[in-house]
Amino acid sequence: MEALRLATIDPARARVLAVRAESAARRAGDRAGESVSLRALGVAAMQLRDLDEAVRQLRRSVAAARRAGSAQLIGEARMSLASALALRGLPARAIREIEAARRELDGVSAARALVQRSAILLEMGRHDEALESLRPALPALRRAGDAQWETRALSNRGLLHLARRSFAAAEQDLVAALRLCAEHGLELPRAYAEQNLGCVKAYRGEVPAALEHFDRAEQHYHRQGMEVGSLLVDRASLLLSVRLVDEARATAEAAVNAYRKQKRMHLPEARLLLSTVALVQGDLEIAESAAAQAAREFARLGRRNWVALARDARLQALARQHPDRVTPAQVRRSAEALSQAGWTVQALAARVLAGRLSLDRGRLAQARKDLALAGRARTAGPADSRARAWLAEAMLRRADGNRYGARRALAAGLRIVEEHQATLGATELRAHMSAHRGALARLGVRIALEDGDPHGVYSWSERGRAIATLLHPLRPPADPELAGHLADLRATVTELEERRGSGQPTTALLHRQITLERQIRDRWRTFTGSGGAPTGPPSIAQLAAHLGDAALVEYVLLDDVLHAVTVVDGHARLHTLGPLTAVLHNLTHLPFALHRLADARTVPANAAAARLVLERAGRVFDELLLRPLGAVVGDRPLVVVPTGALQSLPWSILPSCAGRPVTVTPSATLWYQSARRPAVDPAGAVVVVAGPGLPGARTEADAVAALYDAPLLLTNGAADAAHVTAAMRGATMAHVAAHGQPRSDNPQFSSLRLADGPFTVYDLEMLSEAPRHVVLAACDTGRSHVVGEEVLGLTSALLSQGTETLVAPVVPVPDGETAPLMHAYHSRLRSGNSPAEALAAAQQRSRTEGGLQLAAAAGFVCLGAGLRAGSSR
Repeated sequence: MEALRLATIDPARARVLAVRAESAARRAGDRAGESVSLRALGVAAMQLRDLDEAVRQLRRSVAAARRAGSAQLIGEARMSLASALALRGLPARAIREIEAARRELDGVSAARALVQRSAILLEMGRHDEALESLRPALPALRRAGDAQWETRALSNRGLLHLARRSFAAAEQDLVAALRLCAEHGLELPRAYAEQNLGCVKAYRGEVPAALEHFDRAEQHYHRQGMEVGSLLVDRASLLLSVRLVDEARATAEAAVNAYRKQKRMHLPEARLLLSTVALVQGDLEIAESAAAQAAREFARLGRRNWVALARDARLQALARQHPDRVTPAQVRRSAEALSQAGWTVQALAARVLAGRLSLDRGRLAQARKDLALAGRARTAGPADSRARAWLAEAMLRRADGNRYGARRALAAGLRIVEEHQATLGATELRAHMSAHRGALARLGVRIALEDGDPHGVYSWSERGRAIATLLHPLRPPADPELAGHLADLRATVTELEERRGSGQPTTALLHRQITLERQIRDRWRTFTGSGGAPTGPPSIAQLAAHLGDAALVEYVLLDDVLHAVTVVDGHARLHTLGPLTAVLHNLTHLPFALHRLADARTVPANAAAARLVLERAGRVFDELLLRPLGAVVGDRPLVVVPTGALQSLPWSILPSCAGRPVTVTPSATLWYQSARRPAVDPAGAVVVVAGPGLPGARTEADAVAALYDAPLLLTNGAADAAHVTAAMRGATMAHVAAHGQPRSDNPQFSSLRLADGPFTVYDLEMLSEAPRHVVLAACDTGRSHVVGEEVLGLTSALLSQGTETLVAPVVPVPDGETAPLMHAYHSRLRSGNSPAEALAAAQQRSRTEGGLQLAAAAGFVCLGAGLRAGSSR
């Protein structure tokens, strides 16, 4: 009996005890004991996801109970067998077994059978019957003091309330279940309850809380030696909701593999999720095939509600692949099926698609009907669903010629997404949530372009970009666990690099690095934001008041055509520039040319060829990006707001920018907020850092430090994370000469190499007060990872934390050759030049010297508020 008690609490230990008990019972001819032991083996195997073994042992348990002549034991064994058959994907057989078991049982055993019956019906999507089955079961279990089964009943009822979107009732049941688990030491049921509570939080849009519950559930499962496919599905769904698509794809694929290996009936759910992720990624072939396979598997299982969902997913993929082969009527029928099956959010998305297809075909009357139905979901449900509903409403109003009303609807949708973003603490979650803003902002830009309205194009473009940077920065509480993980990561990476250099094995250290990075990432994601969406973008008049005689150029890309809004002397103008193809083509060749120029071993002929490539690229960029604006912006200093790929453009190589002060900012709003702050105190604290292993870093640091009064110079062992963090906090100027490592797989682990290892974006975001002016004289440190119109990496981390101006390279620069450029830059600053003016002058000097000096200077960009009102031309 002890083995049976432990089977759902500690299945690994239960299995060991059950094997011994079954052997002893068989030797003693104790058929009843044999049946109980076999049942414990079957239930433990079921918890450990070995369903074939579970079914085999439970059938043996039924047979042994029959030989013992005990109706009670037969009923209990059949009850467990029913659960295994349901998980095995045989719902009809499961229902037959549970009904037969109920005829054999009474008292508390009958109440347990009702709980099991409810779980099977829940898996089959028969929610009303499942809930009805629990009504008499819970009071009976409470009277009997059966905490373990009461916990299961509460967890199941919580899931049923969740399916009905009764979130408060679901949370109440699951919290009660957790309380019982804590009181009675129920480890595995606690894992299930934590997971289910995470699902409730996810449906409510409380992403950090959901992630925290999923992490706790995983820890409990891990202690039991279990891999639970449903947790992978739930986590992947949450990651997808905040558009962490690559992570969601990997997690969904892991869920498919886990269910396939375990032969679980949930396999089609994992396939369906994989289809949805693939659709977002644009992997349309996988999206269509996975959805089609899921639909067939759901049909075999008799899960009609899920069949409707899978068929709609296939239709969504086909509409993207072959829009001419999918009719609005097909999508409309799918929307009706989804609505009848209770999939209200998915039905909304189908209605929007039907409306779009009707608009494309000129069927305005039907489009109005579909979009009107979709727009009804504007006031209830998750944030992304309400935002999509407002998008549908905007499309409907635009189709009706109500352009003012369309803009109002778009603004309402954007407010919903921005308010939701503000509740998220982690920068990457905020940034990836921006994908939900994209469609709303793009439609706003489209309407403004149609109207020829530069103010509107500027405003909607701003609403679609860099919101994660504008939100109030997360200041996490003092967290010893997080600080410990970051310190461990630095030590691990340092040892890893040492072992690589000496040719020693690194597998264990690499695995530790991956584990630590995940622990840091997951811990950070559980922090919540401060709330409060950012205010709207500044008006053109407000911008003009701080621009002085400088010009602002905001680039906007729509349908692969580049447009620009210029702001000069208080006037906004709209310019259509053309396709971005040539710029993108030349951007791919630029790093290669700069690498050649930056390599002292490059022979003169190859260096000359590389310089020609650099000059040709500069002319191509100039012809599209600035020359068409020349009549308006003249030779004024520039505030540039790039889009997409232009974030990594080295503006100094454009002929029109030679010697011209240029500052680059993720958004005009961010520039405006920084420009309004009081000027930096030139007598403030200055810190200069020389990282390890970078040729010329110490020489550069000494030269820069010599230009300032009483600077703090950190070199050798003092240039570690603790000293750099303390010195940077609130400094007026921080100059760091160190190796930089951008990370495209996870930009939050982009880092600077310090004496004790990598100093990551997470370390920067823990600064209680960011330095006002930062120079990163490290290769590629200014290069950001772009998510839609958001930027992630070292630069965005500093700007979002309050750094006003940042100077860093966006392309490779030669190690050891930046010292002259940096000395000239700081000398100009000390003479009273603005950062953009100082960098432009220093780069112009390097341009005339050519060779390595040109390569060293070309990639640097001034980011943030590098221009002050009244800067000279």
